[in-house]
Amino acid sequence: MMKRFHYVLWVCVFVLLCLDYTCVGQSESVKPEKVYRIVYEQKPNEWYVEQTELWKKEIEKNPKNPEAWYNYYNAVRYARYVETIDTQDKQARLKKIIEDMGKAIPGTYEYFLLKFWNSFSLTDVSLLEKAYKLQPERVDTYYGFISHYEFTGQEKKLKEFCEKLYESKDIAPGLINYNYNVLMSTEKDAILFTNGDNDTYPLWMLQKALGLREDVTVLNISITRAGKDYLERKLKKKDITIDFSKLPKLKEKEFFPELAKTLAEKYPDIPIYFALTVYKNHIESITNDLYIVGLAYQYSPERIDNMALLKKNLEKNLRLDYLKYDWYDDNYLAKDIITHMNLNYVAPMIMLAEHYKTSGEDKRAQEWKNWSLDLARKAGKKEMVEEIEKKDL
Repeated sequence: MMKRFHYVLWVCVFVLLCLDYTCVGQSESVKPEKVYRIVYEQKPNEWYVEQTELWKKEIEKNPKNPEAWYNYYNAVRYARYVETIDTQDKQARLKKIIEDMGKAIPGTYEYFLLKFWNSFSLTDVSLLEKAYKLQPERVDTYYGFISHYEFTGQEKKLKEFCEKLYESKDIAPGLINYNYNVLMSTEKDAILFTNGDNDTYPLWMLQKALGLREDVTVLNISITRAGKDYLERKLKKKDITIDFSKLPKLKEKEFFPELAKTLAEKYPDIPIYFALTVYKNHIESITNDLYIVGLAYQYSPERIDNMALLKKNLEKNLRLDYLKYDWYDDNYLAKDIITHMNLNYVAPMIMLAEHYKTSGEDKRAQEWKNWSLDLARKAGKKEMVEEIEKKDL
């Protein structure tokens, strides 16, 4: 049975690093624009460079402007984001911004929030608490609290802030639908490994705020690697005990495959999944044991009939109407992010189309092919559209 769909760019990188944008030219009349976190939207590098200079000028005009500092910090952080985020030069520059903010706008929401972001901690949220106390209605703090309470096992507070996040409507409906479908791609009592903000916070929110699929244990890769005690506690809730001495201090690309193998060997009745958004380097060594069953890979060292699971999920368990009927205009925040994340539907849709073609159900095959084509066209992926059109379905 076919495991996955082999085309360039089918499974999209979670943080969208390959969006096609036209370059932005700078002129004296250009005004600074709000710089959103990249979980909402991602702009080309030239735009961030331009915004860095524009917001710097705003700060020079009025050093007491918290909004200018907030946008300036984000612009600097996201300029050449992929190549430089962990470099000493970038970190030193961001640290200097925080120091300058401490002199210009100490005691402000923006100062406490950005200082927390710059020295992000899963255990110490004192800076976040100061920011929240000043402006409890602003959503930026909620995400840090959710990570903290998840990591430290404070279930009551975790539920409280997941409910606040849901009530804030900060997460776009398309992203909520996508993550609902990730959950519904898994079997009962599953373990699901996720990648980053957009495939983790919505899942926790659905579980803790709405009580959906709380049987699924969601393990974010970054948080899971932050402390052995956290992973042990999460697994203990499922009556799972593993010998961590058999999992030496491996790099992330080795740790999670070995963890999956260990869990599958000792607890074969517990389904293990990786979200399609998980970076390739985390799962590369177990690729042959990953089976697409919807918006998740199911890990199995033994051969499984993933086509039956895929068919059940796509046709019965997943909400797909939102892919056809979008209730917002083309300019709402995070639309590009969601459009590109939705490309993860293409692989399972084409696999199902090929299944129906083989079964002699040409009409059903064409329906799923057309749906995948629509998603590729919406994302502006010309090469992908051409590849799908070539398929004899």
